[in-house]
Amino acid sequence: MDDVRRDPRGTPATKRLNYTAYRLSRALNRAAENSALARGITQPQLLILQVLGEGMPLSNAQVARRTFVSSQAAHVVSEELLEAGLIEKVEHPTNRRVRLVKLSEKGWTELEACTEELREREERLSAELGAELGDSLNEVLDRAAALLAGGYFGDKDAEAEAVSRRRRPERTRAKRKS
Repeated sequence: MDDVRRDPRGTPATKRLNYTAYRLSRALNRAAENSALARGITQPQLLILQVLGEGMPLSNAQVARRTFVSSQAAHVVSEELLEAGLIEKVEHPTNRRVRLVKLSEKGWTELEACTEELREREERLSAELGAELGDSLNEVLDRAAALLAGGYFGDKDAEAEAVSRRRRPERTRAKRKS
């Protein structure tokens, strides 16, 4: 590689927050996936369990939005969780056409076990970073996501605002049609 020269305009990707945040996300997801896989649960299944672990039954569309996947993908993973007995269907209190899912007792047990392992990792990370930064890390990341048009899935106004910021300029759409 001695004969390969770096372009002087180059900047390390690690100097960009989006790249570093993605690296952090990958590391956290790998750790969560390892905990889940040890219990026979996939990463997409764990995400659904975590969202349902808030205690609120959700529709498939809500599960999809909260886990950042399509409705079809959420449906496939939810069906796996239903077959495994980790979630169960319940009736919507006012709309007979909407089906909701919630954690089953078995789902709560599995989620608690995974959460305990994740909590231990997060505590080790916080201890390593130091109390000042470690205790506020989640708050800082959550605030940054909201400020950068991340939206909050479950808050319709914040979602609408986030979507409006992600629209492509008209000229980009016009080029695609050509």
